[in-house]
Amino acid sequence: MEGFRCFLDTASLRIPQSPLPECVSGSSSQNPIGESHFDQTLEAAFSRLKVSSFCRQPQFSRFDGDCSNGSVIKYPTNDHGLGGENFIPFCNDELQSLNLNSGGNGVLSRLGLQNCWVQSDIDCSNDFVSNLNQHSDNSPHWLQASLNGWSVADLRGRVAFLATDQDGCRCLQRAMEAVPNKELIDLIFLEVLEHVATLMLDPHGNYVVQKLVEVCSEEQRTQMLLMLTKKNDLQLICISLDTRGTRSVQKLLKYVTTKEQITLIMRALSPGVVALSKNSNGQHVIEHCLEHFSVQDNEHLLHVVANNCCGIAKDKSGCCVLQKCVEHSNGKNRERLVAAITAKAIVLAVDRYGNYVLQHLLVLRMPQITENLLRQLRGSYMSLSCNKYGSNVVEKCLLDSGEEQSSQIIFELLTNRNVSMLLLHPFGNYVIQTALSVSKGVYHDALLNLVQLNSHVMRGNYYGQKVLAWRDRSLQHM
Repeated sequence: MEGFRCFLDTASLRIPQSPLPECVSGSSSQNPIGESHFDQTLEAAFSRLKVSSFCRQPQFSRFDGDCSNGSVIKYPTNDHGLGGENFIPFCNDELQSLNLNSGGNGVLSRLGLQNCWVQSDIDCSNDFVSNLNQHSDNSPHWLQASLNGWSVADLRGRVAFLATDQDGCRCLQRAMEAVPNKELIDLIFLEVLEHVATLMLDPHGNYVVQKLVEVCSEEQRTQMLLMLTKKNDLQLICISLDTRGTRSVQKLLKYVTTKEQITLIMRALSPGVVALSKNSNGQHVIEHCLEHFSVQDNEHLLHVVANNCCGIAKDKSGCCVLQKCVEHSNGKNRERLVAAITAKAIVLAVDRYGNYVLQHLLVLRMPQITENLLRQLRGSYMSLSCNKYGSNVVEKCLLDSGEEQSSQIIFELLTNRNVSMLLLHPFGNYVIQTALSVSKGVYHDALLNLVQLNSHVMRGNYYGQKVLAWRDRSLQHM
């Protein structure tokens, strides 16, 4: 296919302002420059111009630095406004906590991840790149029209560049969605496979990879996983931490079918379980593994989470992952995980995210888990009731435990010499209200008596008024 030629605009050519010869053959003195001379001058001007057949504009910035500790992904300059020697990292700060050993003490520097990039080895010297740059802005539909008339041979060597172009990636997706053409899919797969790590992070290329995962064969998916794991053991982790990369990885996980594929994935992700769990992008990859793989496949993952449960539970994304781990585990794996969480119950109860993990254990309403957790919190209910997050845990203990267990909590509160302080406390008043709602018999009467004895003080306090209002409403419905 002939390329689109990029000639200079002839309107920009101007007649030289320098003095012209006074006498030119075939002209009069009144006409110092004749038509023939003008034509010759214009023709000579064109002949002196060195106009290439294509406007070569590299689409990717270059990086010539030392990549001994990793390589660098080169993003299109038109997407990020960068050029020359600029480069963009995709690994965020969450990798600082990445450990190679399962929950070990290794730090990022020991893994050689200070410059953790994915190498882009796409050669931008191909003439097809200039066609993308020249026409993508002016003629949005030129590429579709061109592809309709192209054969598989015409696409050879150009798939990677098409995948990084907005119109090109759409055309490739449509081509794969159409009537299955094994020859076309095989060609796209081979050319995407060579640059798969880079394309999974590309604004447009990641969609091509996702569509390819849907239509390619089981054997080809295995080859893709091998490509993502054989060059760099941490490459799949880094891609999973990226906003675009995580979508590509999740799509790949969705179509995993064989034991070999699952083994490759879990072996590659295991060193980064902690970092992935505490990352807003990586958490979805971990959760996908928990939901779609068996407990046996996730056994090592659950072991790492159990060893690092406190740090994971105190993270915004990590607390969600930890709850999923409890849900999708059983037997000894669940026992180990729950025991690790319960051992840190006091610390987690007063944490802004960790308290949700404890509440989740109580919601399960499994007698053994609830009993072990309450035993760990025993003796601390008063101090927890005065804490913003701990008071939520105490309320959950009262609501989701049995009558005998809730009575023990209320007894511990009533026998504390500072119990009246809860009636006027910003958080403690909610614990008292919940205790009144679940208590029975002598414990309920004791709470009502406590409120009555302090009612004169409570009427002048905002939080005390809340407790009195709740008591009055409950008495009306008796």
